[in-house]
Amino acid sequence: MSINDSVRVNIINDSVRVNIMNLKKVIPVFLLLIPIIEIILFIEIGSIIGSFNTILTIFGTAMVGIYIIKYNAATYMSEIRNKLMNGLRPDQEILSGIIVFICGVFLLLPGFLTDFIGLLFLYKPIRLLSIRKHDVPSGRRTNGPKGRVIDVDHNKDK
Repeated sequence: MSINDSVRVNIINDSVRVNIMNLKKVIPVFLLLIPIIEIILFIEIGSIIGSFNTILTIFGTAMVGIYIIKYNAATYMSEIRNKLMNGLRPDQEILSGIIVFICGVFLLLPGFLTDFIGLLFLYKPIRLLSIRKHDVPSGRRTNGPKGRVIDVDHNKDK
């Protein structure tokens, strides 16, 4: 390994370390901020629609969340199986299934903000837009390598 390679590896490791450090600062803020926003929304919406309707809405969305978690798994598994049988990579289906599962969990959690986020990503065009934003290629064949393959044997220089 040359000095340039060592510097390049250190730069990559430092950038990953910085991203993890930023993530360690952001997660506790969200864990504190989301319950505060949920409490404010409970108070505001409860004063408008009433406490009974607020509780009924929360239980209703929890039931919808349970239904989504329980019954959508089979749908996405069959879509993934069909893609694999056709020799295509099911990247989009896997990510869409994961997002739908997370939406079900968000609907299961009590609160209007998490319900809104869960319902927002259940809407298929928004879900597909978020998947495409992260540049997931779909429709590629799984059999055979793409591009050039270079096989190199490396011996340590003295």
